[in-house]
Amino acid sequence: MPAAVRDPLVGALVDGRYEVVSRIAAGGMATVYLATDTRLGRSVALKVMHPHLATDAVFVERFAREARSAARLSHPGIVAVYDQGSDAGTVYLAMEHVPGSTLRELVAHRGALPVGEALDLVASLCDALASAHAADLVHRDVKPENILMGLDGRLRVADFGLARAASASTTAASVLIGTVSYLAPELLTSGRADARADVYAAGVVAFELLTGSLPFTGEVPAQVAFAHVAQDVPVPSSRQRHLPAEVDELVAWATARDAQVRPRDASELAEAVREVRAGLDPEVAVRAPDAPAVVSDGTTRTINRHEHVLALPIGEALEAEVQRTGPLPAITEPTARAPRRPLPRRRQRADDETVRRPAAATTVRRQNTPTNPAASLIAPASATTRAPRVPAAGDTSSGTGSVRTGGGRRRPRPGVLVALLAALVVAGAVVWALLAGPLQRVDVPNVVGSSEAEATATLETRDLGTTTSERYSDDSPVGEVVATEPEAGSGVRPGSEVELVLSRGPRTSAVPDLAGRTLEAARDALEDVGLSVGEVTEAFSEERSDGEIIEQSAPRGDRLRSGSTVDVTVSKGREPIDVPDVRGLSQQDAEQRITEAGLVVGEVTRERDDGTPRDAVIRSDPASGQRFRGDAVALTVSDGPPTVEVPDLVGQPVDQARSTLEGLGVGVQVENVLGGIFGTVRGQSVEAGTQVEPGSSVTLTVV
Repeated sequence: MPAAVRDPLVGALVDGRYEVVSRIAAGGMATVYLATDTRLGRSVALKVMHPHLATDAVFVERFAREARSAARLSHPGIVAVYDQGSDAGTVYLAMEHVPGSTLRELVAHRGALPVGEALDLVASLCDALASAHAADLVHRDVKPENILMGLDGRLRVADFGLARAASASTTAASVLIGTVSYLAPELLTSGRADARADVYAAGVVAFELLTGSLPFTGEVPAQVAFAHVAQDVPVPSSRQRHLPAEVDELVAWATARDAQVRPRDASELAEAVREVRAGLDPEVAVRAPDAPAVVSDGTTRTINRHEHVLALPIGEALEAEVQRTGPLPAITEPTARAPRRPLPRRRQRADDETVRRPAAATTVRRQNTPTNPAASLIAPASATTRAPRVPAAGDTSSGTGSVRTGGGRRRPRPGVLVALLAALVVAGAVVWALLAGPLQRVDVPNVVGSSEAEATATLETRDLGTTTSERYSDDSPVGEVVATEPEAGSGVRPGSEVELVLSRGPRTSAVPDLAGRTLEAARDALEDVGLSVGEVTEAFSEERSDGEIIEQSAPRGDRLRSGSTVDVTVSKGREPIDVPDVRGLSQQDAEQRITEAGLVVGEVTRERDDGTPRDAVIRSDPASGQRFRGDAVALTVSDGPPTVEVPDLVGQPVDQARSTLEGLGVGVQVENVLGGIFGTVRGQSVEAGTQVEPGSSVTLTVV
């Protein structure tokens, strides 16, 4: 049993430019990845062709030519093609990435749509196809899976050019040309197609949107293919009885088995769709459809939308079988076209200028010389077929497939019998090729939810091999099958390999360091790893500038599940602080107030001040206003009032000395010796020349 391996392209850099992020989907021809164009910085859908197709030089050259044709298209309803190239054998297309869903998902979710909404979608589809048809490009695989519904509500058609490029393969039996439920009859019988094949597919899409179901179902693709060749598409009102006759006629016209009866291209069909839409009764246009009618008899199942048919015409498909088993019984090609469908009523005018009626008679000539071994199985046709005329109202004499005999009894026309027999034989050949021949298929069983061992065992019972890849899943445990490629119900050849996509568990991402980044830069960094910014708060920061991230809820390096959020705190810059008023406070109290506010004490100077006590703050710088945390506040502290110089008073009369000191603001105390009989100062307590503060006291000794 092969070991589980992850898709080798995921994480790779294709052509030095496209970084592959994840796988979006896979099909019969290619795998589509979500990638980043590192040169232009945008997301793209990278479609990488399967390796076994990329080794065919003819196919690669044709693929490149068709890619260039598709890239020339410029229409809002077409997925844009940006680039095409090859890198070490990897052939790729870089296309517009359209987030949203497909029309298939819309129908699966809602079923039949109101007729007005359905016709609006078909008109948009036809507009996109018309742009391609005008550039001589045929899609050849129009189906709901290839019609994208963007988040903007706009319809876009994808995969232009790929189906045509596939026809360049050198092995006819391996060429994929379309999805069986939407293939025009001429693709099944001749392998040739023009714009009218896209018109037929658009008509089937319209039928599905209007009814919620496909026109034909079957147990195997062959039954569906046979129905498209041998039967008319039912009218939509057979499934939704409220639909008006104009809608029935529109779908019948688009899905006529005879390509020459259909609209010549999508632009003509778009015009008719809008005419029918404009003529709808408003109540009918918005009426909710009924539940889809049951069209199976209980013995068949709905064919899977992803089942494809292989290269046709039938002659080419039979050629390989002739070489393997020898000649087969001869068959005859059909020689008559299907009856012409009526045009929508709003398009029919008295002069019928826009109706392309068949010629009165057409001679069908066949080549008598076969072009390949299988062509010898087809007998030359010698009959001349007259194209059916459109009968007038009440005309019952023609178009019935019979003629009157002399007795009034009708007998079948030989040409009609030959045509019917030929159609049945060709359809039988299709059935043989699909059931027992080179186009045989086996359904892929549903193994989603199983372990790898269980899924492998189940597939082995269907004669199918396995390969494995991995992808992240939030809902499935590690090792469980989350998808298969091809999908369950798809028809594949016996012996084919089915890719089992195993769960790797939920995707986790390492949290980046956000500190110091701006909020916008943090969002980008988180989105790059599949995370996002959660709650945003703000706080002051002394270390981070305004707008920078201070903190994050998940530390750097922690692994979170993809899609998780990380809360962040954004800096508002430094916190502003009010400067306290400390004038008159003691130096110690002032310094404490400044520190508690978050500031620091700056330079302290001292000076004398008449009005400020010693050691009290005279002023601060700044004295008020706001500063940031850690800023300094300077203080000026008082040393008290200014001092005065004590004069020499010895020898002076006591009264004179007292008067001098009091004039300086100094107090006087007198100490008499021997009663102070002479009244003369003989000593002083403060020496002459000493500076003293006003209000201090000097003692005089008097004799």
